[in-house]
Amino acid sequence: MPEPTSGNISKTGGAKAWWMWIIATGFLLFLFNLQTGYNIINPSLARDLSLTVSQVSVVASVYTAVFGLSQIISGPVLDRFGIRYVTPCAILTVTLGAFVLTHAQSFTTLLIAQIIIAIGSIFGFVGAGFVGGEWFGSIKFGFMFGLVQSAAAFGSFFGGNLINELLESYSWREILQGFTYTGLFLSVIAFLCLRDKKDFSEVSLSFRTGIIKELITVLGVSQIWLSTLIGSVLFGGLLSLAVVWASKIIQSYGIEPASANRASLVIWLGCGLGAGVMDLISRSLKSRKLVLLTNAAVFAVALLLLLYFPCNFYIASLLSFIIGFTSAAHMLAFTMAAEMVPAALEGTSAAITNSGLYLVSTLMITLPGYLLPHSEPLTLTGFQSALMPIWVITVASIGLCLFFLQDTFSDNSEKQS
Repeated sequence: MPEPTSGNISKTGGAKAWWMWIIATGFLLFLFNLQTGYNIINPSLARDLSLTVSQVSVVASVYTAVFGLSQIISGPVLDRFGIRYVTPCAILTVTLGAFVLTHAQSFTTLLIAQIIIAIGSIFGFVGAGFVGGEWFGSIKFGFMFGLVQSAAAFGSFFGGNLINELLESYSWREILQGFTYTGLFLSVIAFLCLRDKKDFSEVSLSFRTGIIKELITVLGVSQIWLSTLIGSVLFGGLLSLAVVWASKIIQSYGIEPASANRASLVIWLGCGLGAGVMDLISRSLKSRKLVLLTNAAVFAVALLLLLYFPCNFYIASLLSFIIGFTSAAHMLAFTMAAEMVPAALEGTSAAITNSGLYLVSTLMITLPGYLLPHSEPLTLTGFQSALMPIWVITVASIGLCLFFLQDTFSDNSEKQS
């Protein structure tokens, strides 16, 4: 799609564009590390607040559920109001949630904190992608979106390792207090520096009806449901393992908690590398579907090995990397969804896809907690039984999409020509 040629809209890229992108992506890094940190601190948190394993997983899943339900409006809101005020307010909301989490004294307070964080977080990933499209142009939208995911994953890997080290010297409340201070600093930077390329002062009076019409149009494309299904299974598996379960599975092989945390964090390293190359691989093979389903199949195999193959630290780290790399193929679900709709609805398709990803993630994070035996200590056999539904859902989704999902690569080529 050609770029506009009037005004400063035609001038894309440059130092100012990268500064806007860094601020928006910094917000996303803040979010991802806050959630990754929950994976690391939840044993200490659970002990101090007398939580069960099921309650720990419920706290994580509440975030994904609220996020998934709210996410669907983020794209249309950004389309109409821009990032200048939406993003700083979102950062403050997440910071408030981190503050509540820091001072939590009960399971209920933890749930409230996660709800607040989730509401602010809906503008993180989509907002960073929005900045890429607005400041770098639609031609680079896909590349910048992949770069956002890579930055978030790498940030989670390095940030998670830092949190893991800090937990040896500081309490989980002190670590979360650090997140609160970071959020306040980031919100000030965003309020002072974040800008839009175009004027969003004139908001359409048909705001609500416009959103509903756009959502109905995109939801009416049946193929988007299929691409979102396989993408959400991969993303759900990524979050389920990276945020809650991988470290616990690895510990069940007799690996000490600190080392198990390090091995599980390699998932984010793999995801960061994978997100940056999936679009390139699909273009080289001239198929979105082939790359998406092949990675899903490898993901299923790696999960099976993590559950049943005797692991030491190095094998667990290798399997974590493979899980992270292959799960990054979920980014192609955004690409395929955008290629199924007119350019004007690409933002809405991204919001709907991201919403689906997080709603399925809720199931995939929570379900193992309910299926685990309620006796202590937890064993590898218990994790094998509890995590097997994720494997079954993945394989079933691969089979369904293999027969019914249509490839969009040729349509994309025609659209760009």
